[in-house]
Amino acid sequence: MNIKLKASNIILILIGSIIFSFGIINFNMAYHLTEGGFTGIALILYHLFGISPALMNLIFNIPLFIIGYKFLGRTSFLYTLIGSLSSSFFLYIFEKFPFNFSLAEQDLFLVALLGGVMIGIGLGIILRAGGTTGGVDIIARVTKKEFNWPMGQVIFIFDCIVLVITYFALGDIRITLYTLICVFVGGKIIDIVQDAGYTARGALIISDEYNQIGDAINTVLERGVTQISAHGQYSKTERPMLYCVVPKNEISRLRQLIHAIDPHAFVSMLEVHEVHGEGFTLDENKQLIQQH
Repeated sequence: MNIKLKASNIILILIGSIIFSFGIINFNMAYHLTEGGFTGIALILYHLFGISPALMNLIFNIPLFIIGYKFLGRTSFLYTLIGSLSSSFFLYIFEKFPFNFSLAEQDLFLVALLGGVMIGIGLGIILRAGGTTGGVDIIARVTKKEFNWPMGQVIFIFDCIVLVITYFALGDIRITLYTLICVFVGGKIIDIVQDAGYTARGALIISDEYNQIGDAINTVLERGVTQISAHGQYSKTERPMLYCVVPKNEISRLRQLIHAIDPHAFVSMLEVHEVHGEGFTLDENKQLIQQH
């Protein structure tokens, strides 16, 4: 089981590296944009001196591998190593065999949008599989572990520094702003990809028929229900509140079930991005990854 899981993660990291590298070479590099992190620095050097981004990506990561090996766990380090080496390899491949989309200079907004989407999808898949492409991600993980600095803030600060360098190095505010769009879109897509498979709904239910509703959820939907002690501020009465988590494709059934028992029940739906445990990650027949 563990071997299979590791193999699937490696495959996902390789797929993510292909998508990430494709976006970097065929959009950012081809249309003179840069990127955040060390990849952005590699692209700046390419635009200034024609140095291969694949080569620079690998060179930048060598000292970071040493740091990562010392501070990160073995599994995280190995996945990061695979992600870094594979992304450098596929950057090299797409450098040698680029695609020509023939987008005009005035289409830079479209270029930034497509580049951000491709980079975001690729990095999202890699991160979801437990890997990274190295670079500032390693620094962020180390500072989080050693100093408890938020990873997102460390990455954001570094990206801002790279954008400033982009402006002064290339002397083009237009390129800098389009790069900012690309980085912003990429970040949003990363969040979407990482959360997509886990999206579910948490239901908070307040009803006088809480016992009957709870039993029905247990038997009909075969979902666990938790009773939470609640106190009504207006009514000044104690009443149990039910909480349960269901995948998106069961929300309609849950609503119908509650309405059939108590049409006046108060139901609040919360978005849930990640669920672990029995009935979800421990039960293959009820995975939240089902998408309908």
